[in-house]
Amino acid sequence: MLGQIAQNVGQDFQYKLACWQYKLTASDKKEPIKVMVNGSPKTGTTWMLRMITSVPGYEAVGNFTGDYSKYGTVRSGQVLHGHEWFSTELDHILSTTKIRVVLMVRDPRDQLVSRMFHIKRSPAHAWHERLQRMSDDEALMFCIEGAEGLPGTDKMIRLTQTWLDARADALIVKYEELLEAPSEGLNRVLTYLNIPKTNKLVGAIVARNRFERLSVGRRIWRSRRPGQEDKSSHFRKGIVGDWRNYLKDAHIQRFKEVAGQQLIELGYELSDEWDQTVLLPQR
Repeated sequence: MLGQIAQNVGQDFQYKLACWQYKLTASDKKEPIKVMVNGSPKTGTTWMLRMITSVPGYEAVGNFTGDYSKYGTVRSGQVLHGHEWFSTELDHILSTTKIRVVLMVRDPRDQLVSRMFHIKRSPAHAWHERLQRMSDDEALMFCIEGAEGLPGTDKMIRLTQTWLDARADALIVKYEELLEAPSEGLNRVLTYLNIPKTNKLVGAIVARNRFERLSVGRRIWRSRRPGQEDKSSHFRKGIVGDWRNYLKDAHIQRFKEVAGQQLIELGYELSDEWDQTVLLPQR
């Protein structure tokens, strides 16, 4: 524990040093831009938002939850957290207000599992109490189906597909690729956004926002490796393919009926001949 605390303190120092050097030399006096990190819930939007807002001059301003009138209030250096469906009206607003979009995409099966646990551990969520009374298996099936006020798997995927089908002006970032190579992923995002960067700053930002350190609180004094579960944390587990540890045959069959073709269209399967026969090791 003490070793981890010391490591975190050291990384905080390296981040502050990188920010100080960045402000002196690398920002090129460019005015910060406006950004929206968008995607279905539990696709990595919070992680991406935190990394972008770790760049000096950028700050998070929340989620407008479909209120288009607020987009005109966004100032340079502000980063929105969106779960917005694509529309021609929103596209026009984003274009005229010069807000650049980063679209997060994740395997809908992992997204499903993550969302179920998120609702169960979030007392403020409208469906928290009802899902708390269910077993995990029952809650997973309920999230696949959806209900009034709780979008099912089909709607979760269709939100993403509206952006892809429209070939919207957005950078598509897959959660799995970002998890595999976060420095390369962040570099790609900052290049797309035309945000000046240095290798030292990117490395410090990735270390500061790596899975092991992320939790509900802003300061972290414990560490978890990807795959270690903390059901109280916004970043519960963080591994690719975690759905294999939770989806039973009944879940898989219903998922295929509800969104099997969409899963293929997103590129996460080549056909509907997939199942959970080979489980991932518990870590």
